[in-house]
Amino acid sequence: MNILPIIPNLQNKNLAQKKSLNNNYIIQTKYSNPLAKDTVSFSAKYQPKTIGNTIENAIMQSYIINEPNLKARAIHFHKALKKVCEKLSNIGFSYDESYNIKHPVKTLESYMDKYSRQGYVQDTVRGTAYWQNQHDIGAFKQFLEEMKLEGYEIAPIKILNKETLKFERFPDLEIRQNGVSKEDLAPLGSFMQKAEISRPRSSTYSDFQMRFVPTGGVGKSENKQPIELIMLYGPHYANAKELESKYVYNIARSFDKLHIDLKANYPEKSPGRRIANNIDVIKTRLREDISRPLFTNAYNQDLKIKGEEKMPVMISKAHCEVLDGYMSGIRQKIPMYYREMKTRLKDENYIIKIIKNSTDYISRENKEISSQEIKTMREFLNNRLLTYEAEDLGTITTAHELLKATIKKFGEK
Repeated sequence: MNILPIIPNLQNKNLAQKKSLNNNYIIQTKYSNPLAKDTVSFSAKYQPKTIGNTIENAIMQSYIINEPNLKARAIHFHKALKKVCEKLSNIGFSYDESYNIKHPVKTLESYMDKYSRQGYVQDTVRGTAYWQNQHDIGAFKQFLEEMKLEGYEIAPIKILNKETLKFERFPDLEIRQNGVSKEDLAPLGSFMQKAEISRPRSSTYSDFQMRFVPTGGVGKSENKQPIELIMLYGPHYANAKELESKYVYNIARSFDKLHIDLKANYPEKSPGRRIANNIDVIKTRLREDISRPLFTNAYNQDLKIKGEEKMPVMISKAHCEVLDGYMSGIRQKIPMYYREMKTRLKDENYIIKIIKNSTDYISRENKEISSQEIKTMREFLNNRLLTYEAEDLGTITTAHELLKATIKKFGEK
């Protein structure tokens, strides 16, 4: 068992925050998984939690100061989006004002929650359009052309090619659809053909997701920040997305806050393996009982498909008991997990290995490791594990409360 995989949250958030301000160099989840490996170098120079709080307070104040500008950009973008959808209504595009008016700008709470989880925030301004025939690339081309006339174009992103070590430009567009190929995108031009095409999610959820920036012109850099647009099939699909987000995704997002590496290869029957297995069962059960029927029913309703029987969106009594029991099991295993982690700290060679992997050690001239340095590092790591254990217990308590709300909403009566 290794202590390093549980430290991703110590990465340099300042650097990540700067990257989020420039879409040209964002390395997005769809192209890589930046949290899959530990990016932290340990040293005995422990930074107290107050420093993190100070940074987060600064980020919060920055959001508050910038909020009027964000709202102004949102108004301008939604005005253009509404105009284009109305113009192209004859080929299946529509704009739902009542839906879009809810959260055109990410709320402060949502902004800070995302910042705390991944160290940067994209999509502060966003919008939604309805489009039923998401295989009609010709219609999508018309949409992009009309958006350009209104002053918006698909944002470019630069992705590092690991073979050539050079950055390559891609359109910030992801198409999550079956039956769409690179060849189908030919009418959009060679650059847009480089868009990412992926399969629908296992819940059957599919969409077009893209980011726009103002075309040409000279302006402040903050006005060039990308604006997210998601294309859904219609109002029923949008409602399903909101329900899924509240009653399923929020639970999964809670799990993402755990300091435990859920992808690690833990020994059979170890606390780490059991925690990871329990979480996998909970996610699978919620997806199959709630997400999948929600999106399937919504798709059939929006496209007015006849003859398809409506699927029940319900968690059976048996599954309700299973979900509650598995969540309680995670709560019980967390102290056991950290107890095992702490036993590793008794091994002096293990502590020395961590010190040698630290940035301070690699860069310093004196490579001698004193007994005091080992002691200081051991104390630091032990305190960090105590903090992580307390935070993980709090995270699971929150996730359990969210699960109870989900069971109350969808549990078999």
